[in-house]
Amino acid sequence: MKDKLLERRDLILKGNLWRAIFLLAVPVAINDFVRSMYNLIDTFFVSNIGSMEIAAITFVGPLNNIIRAISLGMSVAGTNLIAREIGRKDYNKAKNIAMQLFTVAVFIGIIITIVCFSFSKEILLAASATESIMSIANLYFRLTVLSSPFIFINSAYIAIKSANGDTLRSMNVNLVAMAIKIVLTYILIFNFNMGIKSLAISTIIGTMFTSCYAVYDVFIRKTVMKLSFKWPKLSKQVIIPLFLIGIPIVIEKSSVAFSFIVVNKYVISFGEKVLAGYGITNRINSLFFSAVAGFGTGLAPIISQNLGAGQEKRAKESIKKTYLTALVISCAVISIVLPFKYSLAGVFSNGDSAVLYHTVNAISVYSISVIPWAIFQVTSGIFQGTGHTKYNMFISIMRIYCFRLPLIIIFTKFTDMSEYSIWYGMLLSNILTGFFAMGLYYINCKNLRLIGDRYLQKECI
Repeated sequence: MKDKLLERRDLILKGNLWRAIFLLAVPVAINDFVRSMYNLIDTFFVSNIGSMEIAAITFVGPLNNIIRAISLGMSVAGTNLIAREIGRKDYNKAKNIAMQLFTVAVFIGIIITIVCFSFSKEILLAASATESIMSIANLYFRLTVLSSPFIFINSAYIAIKSANGDTLRSMNVNLVAMAIKIVLTYILIFNFNMGIKSLAISTIIGTMFTSCYAVYDVFIRKTVMKLSFKWPKLSKQVIIPLFLIGIPIVIEKSSVAFSFIVVNKYVISFGEKVLAGYGITNRINSLFFSAVAGFGTGLAPIISQNLGAGQEKRAKESIKKTYLTALVISCAVISIVLPFKYSLAGVFSNGDSAVLYHTVNAISVYSISVIPWAIFQVTSGIFQGTGHTKYNMFISIMRIYCFRLPLIIIFTKFTDMSEYSIWYGMLLSNILTGFFAMGLYYINCKNLRLIGDRYLQKECI
């Protein structure tokens, strides 16, 4: 019987490209959608506790996202390096890279947990947490960082499955994990009155479940990519390209998360109600933005495998098809969101008219940026697939420090737009980022090549 990995490899390298794109992208999009849905359900649960709790989780969110940015950087790098070796049919080298990825992920996850748990209050103060939300935010942050080692294990697992073209399996596991989180959160809030602690506890248990399955799937289940429990020897031939590709992603995603910390300072200056509305809008947006983000993530291993097999023309064809798909879906999404903005906002404002007002206004303005967001995400997938993640870092730095923050500061300081300064700053920065990303791809599209191959071509087994 032919292994599923080999079947997916044949599809990616030789089969129908539309089918390959949807096979890889749709599970990722669904997975991201479900994760965003979970965050939205969290917000709904917390809205039954109070607007101050919503403000607290909104404030802590970017800090947790910085941690996830580090794990994502490793995941993207791992996917790229493993996928190109699968494209070359060098499965031993692919497994060796996967083993080293797991080892580094566990080590970094433990270190982050220790540091953040020990210095949580100092970190929150540095992020400008106000006295009114400090105690709630500190409790939530200290508990959520305990899940960091499992988050890193799960990111390594997703990297391996994505490189194999098996995004469906990781999606199914995450669906079960999300269901566990939702049920536990409901029980802990409404049956045991545990408040905001319930969110963190259910997150830890859900991520633990995924980690346990990940270990079974890659270390015990018999597949072409079955890994050994033997402790691997770390080699610079793998570690150098892993960090060469991963660090720009970490900087990129961390910069985005940090920008939200800075933006929070301006939002909270308009009051906790505005911050609550801003947090609800971000979670609603993330739900629908995930529908297009998955196509960028799904495109990356298609590019890596095809370039690894020397098929540049096919890689470029997959890019054109993915751009078209993401744009169509993003237009469809915004046509659904805007007519139902009052209904969406009303679900999470819990009868608070001020929170409802700010949420509706925010959705009306910057939810439209899902269209340029689609362009940005597909372009990001292209550079992830080639390993040129420095371009993604460059795009995000431009997005934050040249577009978003300057616009918000100018609107806040020199106009009387009030909280609309934030909404229009977010919208315009995403539009400018979409144009900038397309321009950067156009400049580099003539010669797609994999980065870091000079290290991997050396013996590393």
